[in-house]
Amino acid sequence: MRTAYDLLMTAPDDQITRCQLAHRAIGAGDWADAAHFLRNAARECAGQTWGQDAAALASFCQARVATGAAPRA
Repeated sequence: MRTAYDLLMTAPDDQITRCQLAHRAIGAGDWADAAHFLRNAARECAGQTWGQDAAALASFCQARVATGAAPRA
């Protein structure tokens, strides 16, 4: 699985802002927002390797939500 930073650095032009938001959300420990941004990016890039990587990271973030990982203070 690629990191949020890796995704940001290789994001298609139309996904840069969304990926920046996801990167910040992960840094803040806001897993639900990060999953949301990444799922939307993955949907728009379906069928591309980058979209698959975004979907994998979205699943990881969603798993953090499901386990009750608290946001950072």
